[in-house]
Amino acid sequence: MNNTKIFHNTWPLQQLPPTMKLTNLEWRFLICSDGSMPVDQVQRRLNLSEAERELILSRLCSSNLLTEKTVSLEEYAKTTVDLAAPTSEPQTIAEYLKSTESAGTPTEKTMPAFSPLQKPAVATPTVRAMSLQSVIQFILNQNTDATAGHLATYQVFMGINTDLLKRNGITSLRFQDDRFITDTELQTAIAENIQKILKVACPEEVYFNPSGSGKK
Repeated sequence: MNNTKIFHNTWPLQQLPPTMKLTNLEWRFLICSDGSMPVDQVQRRLNLSEAERELILSRLCSSNLLTEKTVSLEEYAKTTVDLAAPTSEPQTIAEYLKSTESAGTPTEKTMPAFSPLQKPAVATPTVRAMSLQSVIQFILNQNTDATAGHLATYQVFMGINTDLLKRNGITSLRFQDDRFITDTELQTAIAENIQKILKVACPEEVYFNPSGSGKK
């Protein structure tokens, strides 16, 4: 059993051969295995059975795609997307990202216009809303390669607690209209993951003042 073991990608995902094919679940397992959580947590995040987990882990390790991580006691103590329907057909990473790509995500490198928000009926402390569409576009704009951009997008959102996403009505990245996030916990999680994955700060341009005074 590998319950408490922590694995990380042997090679940067962007350096994998573009023709290499894995199943949808294998790609998701590989992306989630970033060295930040033990395999039992990855299993729960992806809703896998123990048999499925062991089979996928064995295949990825034997292919030298995953390597067990050596961690200190403190690091281990601190360790505590679903964003696409599973498929059994092997796919390249480009095919996997395309299959989960948001139908409403802009492909041009332009910041989308903000949709007007209704003014709250009851006066509440000012809380900035975060435009999900603008966040995704910002991540895509950090990469000149489209595949790398989509990969970074899913790395950011797969690193967020599933319950937190569901609490805000985000069960996938498939949406036609923009979504505005007012949950400060989710805003913080997105900003922290952008910093972690892209090594850049989340820009002020993705925030919007729901009181109607525009971006802040």
